[in-house]
Amino acid sequence: MNKTKKSLAILAVVMSGAAFAQDKPQQTPGGWLYGHFIDGASVTLGFGVHQADVTVRDKATNAVGKISDRDNTAWFLSYSTRPSFIRGSQFGYNFMLNYTTFNADKQEVAKGDFRDLGTRLHGRVASVVPTIFYQLGEHGPKGAYLRGGVGAGLGVTKYEGDIILNYPASTTPVRVSSGHYDLKFAASLYLEARYRYFGLTLTAAGPSYEDDRYRYSVTDIAGHLNFTYYF
Repeated sequence: MNKTKKSLAILAVVMSGAAFAQDKPQQTPGGWLYGHFIDGASVTLGFGVHQADVTVRDKATNAVGKISDRDNTAWFLSYSTRPSFIRGSQFGYNFMLNYTTFNADKQEVAKGDFRDLGTRLHGRVASVVPTIFYQLGEHGPKGAYLRGGVGAGLGVTKYEGDIILNYPASTTPVRVSSGHYDLKFAASLYLEARYRYFGLTLTAAGPSYEDDRYRYSVTDIAGHLNFTYYF
């Protein structure tokens, strides 16, 4: 009788283990991509104001000009992977992809003095940045949190237009254009307050890069109200 009970117990354990093995999902490439880039990720659409400054320097003559998109409204789109927290602390990390545009039409004629000189520079900025943050509160569609972070990664900027270098010594615009997208270093800072699906985000970001003739520095400071969809 005891042998029969012992045999039945062993059989039950074996069957439970077999059922568990059958139920355990296999790690396929699609499953890996879903787990890392979709499950728990989020997409945020926002509307607010931003200030984009583009500084252009001629590498041969060192002539410089700065043109700005000052306090204009814009749409913002970003994607973020699911946050991961470090050893159960309030420090975590994720990956963010951001996209915005700028239409600069005010040139700096003196320190902090921007005026319309008839020059225009239009561009688009996208960046992929791993960020490290500190969070107070709970992430997710039913959570509320305050988060501050910093990141460094890669960005692309496509731009075209004209700018005056060394104003007022020169008043002749020069034509500048990227012509194509190039990956460049990009850094970002952000502060975010969120209650469930709605939030307020403040960011500062932008890549620096150069071509055969000019060296460029782009900074974009923005604040926007937004809606987040969680996967």
